[in-house]
Amino acid sequence: MQSHEILREVFQQCSPKQVAAELGLSISMIYKWAEPPDAAAGSGSINPLDRIEALLRCTNDRRLVQWICQRAGGFFILNPKTNKPHPSFLIPA
Repeated sequence: MQSHEILREVFQQCSPKQVAAELGLSISMIYKWAEPPDAAAGSGSINPLDRIEALLRCTNDRRLVQWICQRAGGFFILNPKTNKPHPSFLIPA
């Protein structure tokens, strides 16, 4: 799922107008976050989720993810590296 798709779903639960007011941004900017980026058409905008992903990619510091998880009431656990595939009998049909 793309970041703009997640935001579109989130904005069905929480008013984009409320988000704009809380963040001090225009409602049009909030709506642009939920559009797919298309430089040719001028639609979409780099949204906060894309910026977090870029920040993580350039710093390679997982503390960013841990901080976000803590704010959401959870914690981050890195998936273990496996060198053997899961046995097929453990994969549900």
